Amino acid sequence: MSYEIRTRKDYSFYDCSSAFQKEIRRSNEKKALFFAFELYASGYSKYIWKRMFVIASEDIGLADDSVAVKLNALYNNWKMINETGANGSSVPFVHAVLILARAKKSRICDHAKIYAMKTNDNFDIPDYAYDMHTRKGKQLKRGNQYFLDHGAKLENEIETHDQFKDFFVQFLHDKTDKKIDDLGYDHRNVVHKTTKDLAKFNKENSQTNLF
Repeated sequence: MSYEIRTRKDYSFYDCSSAFQKEIRRSNEKKALFFAFELYASGYSKYIWKRMFVIASEDIGLADDSVAVKLNALYNNWKMINETGANGSSVPFVHAVLILARAKKSRICDHAKIYAMKTNDNFDIPDYAYDMHTRKGKQLKRGNQYFLDHGAKLENEIETHDQFKDFFVQFLHDKTDKKIDDLGYDHRNVVHKTTKDLAKFNKENSQTNLF
């Protein structure tokens, strides 16, 4: 005889979990909270948090990108309160359930997942992908200007008051003309992994009077 997982009020664990997500999808927050807390209070708190993280992408996704971020913050709050042994750990949990229930909904992420996993589409590599970062692009002698014109082209771009774009373009032109190398306009533009690496760099360069 197979063992069936039950909750404190004798609901089937799987039925309760399914009901929770269906009520979230329908924005029935009272019922969603009931089924969520039934699992939470039955010792399945980690499971229900995991389920909510899935829901944040599966049933909300692009309709409100902020939900996934908020959920992660509330989860961290919940863990911190639990670890300190303080009262009130259920409050961030309830907060998360209500956010999910009230959020605008979209199933596009789940539909896109199924497409990505199951499609028989096979796309050709587009010509504009062959820039100087690829072997074929180098063979075609496509340099920085090709990258600026084609490789870095954006669709659906928003205005962000990009104060750095002119510098970026000038940097690529100066690299093409061999006026500078990858370090740019200052030989000290080296990224050091450790302070020991920095000390070694400073010692070597001080001896050659580069500073």
